[in-house]
Amino acid sequence: MSAQKYIDNEADFWKEHFVHLQHKNMVRTDAEPLCLENCHSAFDEFSASHPEAKINVEYFESYCTLEIALTSNIKLRLFIQSSIKGSLLQKKSGDYVKLCDAKFPYNPLPEIDEFLSRLPDYLKELETSLENKSRSHRRQKLALEFIKAYASSHLKQAFTINPNEDGTFTLTLPANSINIQITEDNFMQKIDEL
Repeated sequence: MSAQKYIDNEADFWKEHFVHLQHKNMVRTDAEPLCLENCHSAFDEFSASHPEAKINVEYFESYCTLEIALTSNIKLRLFIQSSIKGSLLQKKSGDYVKLCDAKFPYNPLPEIDEFLSRLPDYLKELETSLENKSRSHRRQKLALEFIKAYASSHLKQAFTINPNEDGTFTLTLPANSINIQITEDNFMQKIDEL
């Protein structure tokens, strides 16, 4: 599996969890926003309650930021000014690029606290997900080679076979302008019918 595919899968995983974090914040009852003037004490308290986390806080006259490393490649950033904006960032070529943004109507530190408490489970889930995708990708590549070999011995004309995102394949016979969808389970039957 290519490194880029790995990064994209990892980014998708974290974006999905970030959306859930934002949703929890939006529906929380009896919640207060986090105002700029309260950030220093709120961030100090939050950092003290997570001594194992890699947290970076910066204060400026008109805004402040809180960054939390989730993995060596992914970090969560809060930007507080007149509103609260959260971002997920991914390291790419030594710099961080933004994956997604979300506005938080209320102080997001309780949701982030809960998120960090579940981080070990999320990391296991991510590892399993990436392993499964890698295994599926290897299986699809192997199936493609079997399908090509079978098609080469049974078709008497030029063809191409391309894998699809959903695990199927597209068999194209350019001379007849034929495109058919095949799977690793039905490729022999479909090729024999041509």
